[in-house]
Amino acid sequence: MKKNKKDVNIVIVEDDKYFNKVLTKYVETICDEKVYSDFNFNIKSYHTAENTIQELEDDTDIMLLDYYLEHENEVDLLTGADVLDEVTKHCDECKVVMISAQEEKGLTEELKNKGISAYIDKNINSKNRVGAVLQDLLKDM
Repeated sequence: MKKNKKDVNIVIVEDDKYFNKVLTKYVETICDEKVYSDFNFNIKSYHTAENTIQELEDDTDIMLLDYYLEHENEVDLLTGADVLDEVTKHCDECKVVMISAQEEKGLTEELKNKGISAYIDKNINSKNRVGAVLQDLLKDM
């Protein structure tokens, strides 16, 4: 008898178009259904907080979220913290991984208190850290 696969919905929110593309491709590579045969992966990518919030689905499992989300068409600049607030209202099981180059003292702790699962500094090693965190999150599903 064939076992049912679990759908895993992953959302990537990154305003930098290049980093968004690289990160999305990397996550698609990690989330190989040959490696994770129990899962069906659905990966979506957004460049703005506004679009992410508008299209947020209650069954989002994992979100990789940039803190600074700049978009030239947004009047009110929203941050990853704003997106996190919406996620916690709608997706109580969603694991949010914040990825950012922000340097505000205390902000990482504040975000952890708001419920992020992990915080990754945006630097040359970010991709490896994302891979490790994703693998840990997938083990718990």
